[in-house]
Amino acid sequence: MIILVIVSILTIFIKMPFHIILTSKVVNQDIKIDLNLRYMFNIININIPIYLRKVESKKKELKKSKRKRKLIKKLKSRKILARDVFAICRQLKKIDIEEFYSDVHIGNTNISITNFIYLFVNLIYGNLINIIDPNKFYMNIKPNFIENKLYIDFKIHVKPSIKNIIDILKAILIANKNSKKIKKEYKKYESNRINTKHHGNNA
Repeated sequence: MIILVIVSILTIFIKMPFHIILTSKVVNQDIKIDLNLRYMFNIININIPIYLRKVESKKKELKKSKRKRKLIKKLKSRKILARDVFAICRQLKKIDIEEFYSDVHIGNTNISITNFIYLFVNLIYGNLINIIDPNKFYMNIKPNFIENKLYIDFKIHVKPSIKNIIDILKAILIANKNSKKIKKEYKKYESNRINTKHHGNNA
């Protein structure tokens, strides 16, 4: 009986989804991004401010940009197989998306630029909604032709289960392992291209 109760509790916890809510607000150059993690009927509720543009000093911004450049260089040096990318995407597709909210107000005195951005965002919206298939969604874009303005209010609420998270981590670890293997093979190939044949007395 005790074992059955323990198994039942564990099954409930495994099947109980995490609530990951990413919210972002952009008003011209002021950017704010927050990440909220909830679990076990909101008993665990963690709010993490990822980016706050207003309070950041120039030194912090420079450090961040350096870290970003280093990360981009590392990612560029990595060679990930297409099958590994598709495997990660397949696992991400299994995550239940509860809500997708996007309210965009764009403005530019150049009418052609505003029109282009408006059409481009609408095109992305049309394709994105078919890919992510959320339970609730709101997507709005409003152009402004008389002033330079940018306002974005964005929210995405996903509900991955523990199994989803484990499967994604497995796919990432396999992709990382294969990437390292490719890197080693490439280095070996490059070293074999060097002509090591002895040409006379080099002393």
